[in-house]
Amino acid sequence: MKPASHRRAASRRSFEERLAARRARTVEDAKFRARQVQGKLRRFVQIRFRRDEVVEALSLRRGECNRCGACCEILFKCPFLKKHDDGTTTCGIYDDRPNQCRLYPIERRDIEDVRGTCSFYFIEKPIKLERAS
Repeated sequence: MKPASHRRAASRRSFEERLAARRARTVEDAKFRARQVQGKLRRFVQIRFRRDEVVEALSLRRGECNRCGACCEILFKCPFLKKHDDGTTTCGIYDDRPNQCRLYPIERRDIEDVRGTCSFYFIEKPIKLERAS
């Protein structure tokens, strides 16, 4: 009798542990989505109303797009995103895409919205070149 009750208790514990882990993942996912919403709204306001700040922030951005498409799937998948068999993506309206897409990422924290899959990076301060003598 003892081994069966011990197995049930262990089974119950593992079920409770799995449930707790699932709840923790759900909470983390909800926090991540909330951060993505906040980022989308922040970028929208910056691009529309704070252009000088955007220009200054973009002067610190380096790198090139690796065409992962992660920025096109923040909160929802863009209907113009085309995925290819080799893992790359393209934009169906590349020449006419909105500024919010064109300028992504504006700041270092924007890369966190895609969980680090973006190949852009940011430097601390702009490099000022001196004249050669």
